[in-house]
Amino acid sequence: MTRTSVAVLGTLTEFHDDPIPYDLSTLIDLVNKINPDLLCLDMTMDQWQRQDFSHLPPEFRDALLPLAYQTDMVVAPIAGSRPPEKLNVAGWRGVLIRQIRRVLTWVQQTAPGPDAMNQGWRHDWGNALYEFIRKLAGHQAQLTYHEHIETLTQAVVNVAENNPDNRILVVTNIQYCHHIRPRLRQLSNVQVTTYSDL
Repeated sequence: MTRTSVAVLGTLTEFHDDPIPYDLSTLIDLVNKINPDLLCLDMTMDQWQRQDFSHLPPEFRDALLPLAYQTDMVVAPIAGSRPPEKLNVAGWRGVLIRQIRRVLTWVQQTAPGPDAMNQGWRHDWGNALYEFIRKLAGHQAQLTYHEHIETLTQAVVNVAENNPDNRILVVTNIQYCHHIRPRLRQLSNVQVTTYSDL
């Protein structure tokens, strides 16, 4: 049986307005070196079809999409039609969530490069802080989170099934990575690998 190689690269892509601490050329060089056949991005098909990238994070808008245009990488939008919106929680929970998000911003702003967000303490802190935010936000936030994971995973499965023998790189927020990878590992036609080994 042919197994399609898939790797997942996590970023803190939700901080659209915050400056990226490392030069985006670092991310471009990393993905260019990986040189995947397909680049699955956490964006909607509508955004892709309209070529409306203004609301996308800088990692996508200013780095990965221009790179795809300059190479043979094929972009596959995987976010579905309604990706999760930014949480808007009132009261003391909202205040605490905003404080936690400041810590997440600091985690991103002190990262020397994209590798630092995918391993070590920054990756672990990111996952833990996002989980705490979801608990504070309540049941609906948890439900929306898991629905988005299922949407992303199923989209990647479809891309893998339709493109056997291709090398696929999935780029999404770090809070989804540790859920997507084990789901993909359950598939007999997918070989989950680290992005450095893709």
